[in-house]
Amino acid sequence: MAFIDHSDIVIGSTDDGHTFVLLNRAIPAAQSILTDHGFTARQRSNLGRPLFLLPPAYAGDQARMRTGDVMAALFSHTWDVTELSWTTRWSETEPPSAPDVHFNISGERVTATARTDAARRVLADHGFITTHDGYALPADMNETRQLGVVIQAESALWMQGRMGAHICLGLRTPDDIPAVPASTASNTVTPSAAETPDRSRHTR
Repeated sequence: MAFIDHSDIVIGSTDDGHTFVLLNRAIPAAQSILTDHGFTARQRSNLGRPLFLLPPAYAGDQARMRTGDVMAALFSHTWDVTELSWTTRWSETEPPSAPDVHFNISGERVTATARTDAARRVLADHGFITTHDGYALPADMNETRQLGVVIQAESALWMQGRMGAHICLGLRTPDDIPAVPASTASNTVTPSAAETPDRSRHTR
């Protein structure tokens, strides 16, 4: 699996500036909610799960507002939403500076680099261990736990000093978003019998 496979809904960004919403579970109302807020359905026959995109021109304030409204509407259908985007974390009026922490969750192991001592302390407090070129989560930590730690650490960075973070998913363009794993494919095509917000919320 990959980190974008663990939640009903995953919001993220590609390296070229697209904001995407990926549905890992069938939610009938999602398409109208997303298209009403400017997201376009991306048709890829091999993907196996619905994908919606905002183009790079909307990165920044527009992406943040539209994504926030989408999340508010989707919470009536599921609380299991993970938000990993960087395109919603900056403003056109305040150009982004270099992030205090750069998380990379695209490889076999979650790694991070930090620019300041304060940021390094946050990483250490959340279980990151020192490596020869930065920090990493223990290799034996399962993916679900690693994802939770990254989200918690990113939130702590902001709360403890308004420190910024960039989460790299290793997706250059929307074409790099992988197909749904075979073991979970059925979840994306059959609506749940009871779409109630009874699952854990992973948003930042």
